[in-house]
Amino acid sequence: MKSYDMFYNMREHWDAIVIGAGMGGLTAAAHLVKAGLRVLVLERNPHPGGTAYVYHRKGFTFPMGPLGFSLPTLVQNALNDLGVGEDLKFSRVHFRIRAFGLDLPLSMHFAELVRSLAKSFPTDAEAVEYFFKDMDEFISKPKADLNGYKLNHTHNISASEYLHNLIKDWRLRRILGSIGTREPYSGLPLLAAMWNLMCHEGIWFPEEGMQSFCHRLARAVAGNNKISGEIQLNREVAKIRVDQGKVSGVVLKDGTQIDSPSVISNADYKRAFLKLMDPKTIPLEWYNAVSAAKQTESIFQVCLGVDATKADFSAFKEAGRLIYRRSQENIKEKKIDWNASDIDPDGLASQELEVSLWGKDLEMLSSEGRAPIVIRAEADYDHFAKYRLGWRQRSPEYQGYKTRLAQALIREIDQLIPGLEKAILVTDVATPLTFEDQGGRSGGAVAGWSWDYEDFRDDQPKELIGTPIKGLYMAGYQAFSALFMGGVPTALESGIRAAKAVLEGAPPTEKILIPGVK
Repeated sequence: MKSYDMFYNMREHWDAIVIGAGMGGLTAAAHLVKAGLRVLVLERNPHPGGTAYVYHRKGFTFPMGPLGFSLPTLVQNALNDLGVGEDLKFSRVHFRIRAFGLDLPLSMHFAELVRSLAKSFPTDAEAVEYFFKDMDEFISKPKADLNGYKLNHTHNISASEYLHNLIKDWRLRRILGSIGTREPYSGLPLLAAMWNLMCHEGIWFPEEGMQSFCHRLARAVAGNNKISGEIQLNREVAKIRVDQGKVSGVVLKDGTQIDSPSVISNADYKRAFLKLMDPKTIPLEWYNAVSAAKQTESIFQVCLGVDATKADFSAFKEAGRLIYRRSQENIKEKKIDWNASDIDPDGLASQELEVSLWGKDLEMLSSEGRAPIVIRAEADYDHFAKYRLGWRQRSPEYQGYKTRLAQALIREIDQLIPGLEKAILVTDVATPLTFEDQGGRSGGAVAGWSWDYEDFRDDQPKELIGTPIKGLYMAGYQAFSALFMGGVPTALESGIRAAKAVLEGAPPTEKILIPGVK
């Protein structure tokens, strides 16, 4: 036997390799294991679940990513199908908007919401009813494709243009067009899908915590000795090996080579195509498309552990999540120049802020006396990139800068939660760099491909599981062109479809369906 053949036989060989133990990757691996394949999941972080996981600081638990999930029946069924859905309990999370001098509910059925908004905007009452009838028309029929969430028809018009022609009050245009305080930015089908998730399907929280999904899926992959799946944490993939247009395995950061004819990347498109593969092995049009494709923005996050006995939490009496923006007498607002070396902390505090009493309800605070608060603001990755020295490595100025920004947000939210500043026991701050490192999200993007109307105009999401490389498939939040079902259900569905593609030996994909590609 030749020495090369001896070396090859000594190397590990698996039926399938999954890069990244996010929810999409774990779901894919679990289905492949269920089908009898030997599957290896490689994760560079010390925990499974990607950004769906949590972390702990001085007795408080904080989120790494999603604050909740949608479509609970779909999630329950997906876990049941893998044998890990037992005893799950979910609680619905309600939202309100506190902005423009208004205090209004957001997460109620359309008929109730119409009545509520009509009281605050009487001159637009008829238009509000018309708007939600249109939203219903988009989401009602026919039900097909992505588990029943194919939208009915296409209006080739932006939400901004549609609302400008319909609604007189600029505040109401923003509320209806962004489910918040921003200018409308998407197309109508995607906007309708988001209103459907907010009002009809609801946003939910697992009573065991978001990490329970991660542990259950990990158990489905490698829960006992009789199954053929393995999860290896703290093992980073440095390269996806491609030979003559087909996958042959991976190379780890320590140089270890592992062979497999099938690889599922739970790392996103930009990381998989631009960092984990040799550009020479990728068709040029695909490389250019992935390079140019736009993603959603990232976020700046402040997590606070608070002594609930020293602050007034009555703002959360009717909802656990608040979309907040300081009152403005007119439409003029502070604009952030993300190209500046430093942004004005007060400018960041004047933007839309999502404030969450995370994983709790108001009744629980009286007994526990401790509250985890999460404050989020949209943020630009490139602005923070200059502080990045490497994976989880930052320049000396980084800590002080992000602390100043966080302090401005805390001062602002002290007006919403009186006594907050003095009640803080723990503070932890994350920037777009954190979301990039913790979840492998290129640019720290929190919601996949760009939702802007200029980049996405389809009336339904397109599947992006396949790639031009034979044996390479995608899973996770970028494996569909939009998150019409929300993040967690989309990740689960992507894993199911990626596993099916492996089992069927789905051929390479020639057509590029990435949003924004002409």
